[in-house]
Amino acid sequence: MSFPTMAPLTGQAIVNAAQNRPLILNEGQMFHGQIKQLFPGQMAEVQIGGQKMVAKLEVPMKVGESYYFQVNAIKPELQLKIISGPLQATEGQARQLNGLMDAMQLPKTPEMQALLSFVMRNKIPMTRENLLEAESLLKSVPAAMRNEALMSIQRLAELKLPFTENLFRSLLGVETKEGLHNVLASLKSALLADTSLSPQVRNMILSVLENMAKPFAQATGSTLLSHSLLALLDSAETPASRFTILQMLKEAGVLPDRTSLANLQQVLTSLLTNDSVGRPENLASSQQTTQTGQSMQQILNNLRQISTNPQPLANVPLEGLKASIMAETGMNSQQKAELIAIIDRAIGSPQNTETTAGLVRDIGQAIIRMNAQNVLATPFQTTEGPKEQMLSMLGHQGAGNLTTFQKLAEHSDNPVIQKMMQSTEAAVAAAVDGRAMKEALQTVIRSLGFNYEAGLLSKESDFGRLAEALKPQLLALIQDPSISSALRVAAETVVMRMNGPLLQSGENGVQHQLVMQVPLEFFGKRIDATLQWNGRMKEDGKIDPDFARILFYLELESIEKTIIDMQVQNRVVSVTVFNADDTLKIVGGQLQQKLKEGLDSAGYKLSGVFYKQFEEEKKEVLKKKKGLKTDGQGVDFLI
Repeated sequence: MSFPTMAPLTGQAIVNAAQNRPLILNEGQMFHGQIKQLFPGQMAEVQIGGQKMVAKLEVPMKVGESYYFQVNAIKPELQLKIISGPLQATEGQARQLNGLMDAMQLPKTPEMQALLSFVMRNKIPMTRENLLEAESLLKSVPAAMRNEALMSIQRLAELKLPFTENLFRSLLGVETKEGLHNVLASLKSALLADTSLSPQVRNMILSVLENMAKPFAQATGSTLLSHSLLALLDSAETPASRFTILQMLKEAGVLPDRTSLANLQQVLTSLLTNDSVGRPENLASSQQTTQTGQSMQQILNNLRQISTNPQPLANVPLEGLKASIMAETGMNSQQKAELIAIIDRAIGSPQNTETTAGLVRDIGQAIIRMNAQNVLATPFQTTEGPKEQMLSMLGHQGAGNLTTFQKLAEHSDNPVIQKMMQSTEAAVAAAVDGRAMKEALQTVIRSLGFNYEAGLLSKESDFGRLAEALKPQLLALIQDPSISSALRVAAETVVMRMNGPLLQSGENGVQHQLVMQVPLEFFGKRIDATLQWNGRMKEDGKIDPDFARILFYLELESIEKTIIDMQVQNRVVSVTVFNADDTLKIVGGQLQQKLKEGLDSAGYKLSGVFYKQFEEEKKEVLKKKKGLKTDGQGVDFLI
């Protein structure tokens, strides 16, 4: 079955969706209508926008005439009274507006004129009280934001929500594509300034904000640790550099205080063969070890067994150690061959005098080095793997030590540490791909708690994890009577802005619209992204991946305001990039093959990538809107 072309994700699409829904009128609402047919008893068929209904008229009227009506009653039948009219087609809009304002006793302000004109044009039923409240809201925003403000007012009317400042600002933030970075920064300042707040509550909220600001923190931390261990084990590094790195590892608790450059190999060996190191609960962060973790544990168990009683290798059966190495799924064939070669070389040493202690030392050092290299090769692994193994071999004091180590490196003014930090961030940035970006988005969305209310209704939700998100913590904070007014306002503002995308999201039959605003930060660079998805749901309630339309509103440092319009029809993808830079097509062309291959791997076909300028005639797709805000340090990412 073919799927119809989807309407653009703009205010006009919302208008069309609203017009297609059954019209529900309430007492006091005002609207424009035309008499289509008369019936006995002063009953008539009235057309309101694209819909018709039968109502009782207050006075006799003529077929074809247009009026502004007000709903007098809805039971036992719809009763209408005339506010203004009949309206002539030749009558100018200004005269119609004046007549309407006179009839409803409305103030003739510029804001009211703009509001009434918008309401008449889009056929939005509103009461006189709604109009007065909406006018007050319009006065609170700059004239340059009036179009976005009117769209927000329309959404309030569609959702039948009260015309309050909070709800209005929630929707306005989405309409203007104003990001969340500024309000989150204000929240952080208010948290630090409020001395009445308990340290535990403050630290929990600050921890969430920090996690959101560093979605690649785990990858950066494990990569930094890998660089540090490789430098420590590299005899080509200067003693001064190795000493500096060693001191920081000790300060963070990653290595024991007794560690020195002289006894480094002995300390690492003791960590590897310590009874507490290879236990399943210490090997991985979860309760169950992975297949990789189980095979690595077997290697450590064999090393521990042959190290408990130092003796010549000639007296030690090494087949079990070799077998555990060959079974390790976290190593490639070259790495396994290297470890086997170490064993064979030790066995074949002159007079066969090599001891088990020396073999354990050499193999242990090689395993740590290989795991560090594996981390560098897979910084964004999604399951327990090289990073967890490395922490386990170092005593697995927990991810807290890794976080402390990373913070020390970030704030260090030592040139050796700064250089290592730069190379770490460069390695992580080079490894950023679509999967990493997806994980970063999911990390930020989970940390914010956008789906908190939906999670409460789900039987499969982890309620403890839900409560750790920002939104539920702020909702609890707002209820605390002891906090300062500044902190309360800051918390309410963040919650209000987080509710805006939810209010803009909705459904019209099988058609669904989902709006998200995500504050992103990568390596100190900020970007506020607004995503609008439009598609349909399948019968099982899940999103249909074969048909969708997604708009990305981005403000990028190099190419500034950019809108990406991606349409999916029967798993065929068309991408249109709107940007003012003519050279973008040349640069983008070099990446098109990579995009095609990525879509192919996910089961989609790329029909083409098109580059267009922002044009006036495309207002139905790309309305003139206030640009997204950044901190002046924007960063470009391929999504």
